[in-house]
Amino acid sequence: MRATRFARGAYWWGRSFPARVRPWRAARRSLGVYRVLDEPALRATRRSDTVFVFGSGASLNDLRPDELTEIARHDTLGFNWFVHQDFLRCDYHLVRGIPDTDLDPAVWRPQVEEYCRLIRESPRFHDTVFLVQTGFRATNGNRVVGLRLLPEGARIFLWRTNTRAVEPGETFADGLTHGHSTLQECINFAFLLGWREIVLVGVDLYDRRYFWLPGDEARSVDVRRGAAAGDPHHRAASGMVATLGAWRRWLERRGVRLSVYNPRSLLAAELPVFRLDGR
Repeated sequence: MRATRFARGAYWWGRSFPARVRPWRAARRSLGVYRVLDEPALRATRRSDTVFVFGSGASLNDLRPDELTEIARHDTLGFNWFVHQDFLRCDYHLVRGIPDTDLDPAVWRPQVEEYCRLIRESPRFHDTVFLVQTGFRATNGNRVVGLRLLPEGARIFLWRTNTRAVEPGETFADGLTHGHSTLQECINFAFLLGWREIVLVGVDLYDRRYFWLPGDEARSVDVRRGAAAGDPHHRAASGMVATLGAWRRWLERRGVRLSVYNPRSLLAAELPVFRLDGR
């Protein structure tokens, strides 16, 4: 046991610690490049009582122009690789996990740079509020700020994650509950900002296909794990579906409705399916 702890400590000081401390220091030096919002200023940006939270599943390709027009009447929140989209205004985008690995510069640097290039060059992210994970362990959030990869002068809100909590945090000071995935942090954020209807779009879970890739092509991180595009998403087997069912009930007791847009999503077993026509 003691040898195992020593090995973990050696790994931390040898690789993980330097990989975190440098971005953390750089982020602190570069915050002045951005407009950092406090909580009241952030709340003032909300325009509607409904928010559509966008994942990156292939079902996004099925959205019709009339659906997108109706969705655009409300607030929109993207996360992860939703940065590839060019079909909808993105009001908020949550920045957390980006590269396949945080430790190999040959992998993380081009992936983080590509991620932010897509943001900078897209008119869909012209007025986005970027929700950036902060703290010593927030390696990717610290990198995008520290390397000044987000658009200069962009509005950002800094938040901390809570990896120990099971239920959503009830204040930003509690941190956003990570649980099984970044999706849960997005839901927690939506609850805290005051939206009464939270709709999950492009969160399919029945395969690993993504909206910007050919149907038979998997992301590099899945390829590294030996998974194909048609394989079930690993989050589906992690207990996330049941967990979000429990979150739905938790949110309902607080007057908030959590639903899913794609009726074929595995989440439809636990969440109501949202209909734009209100039925």
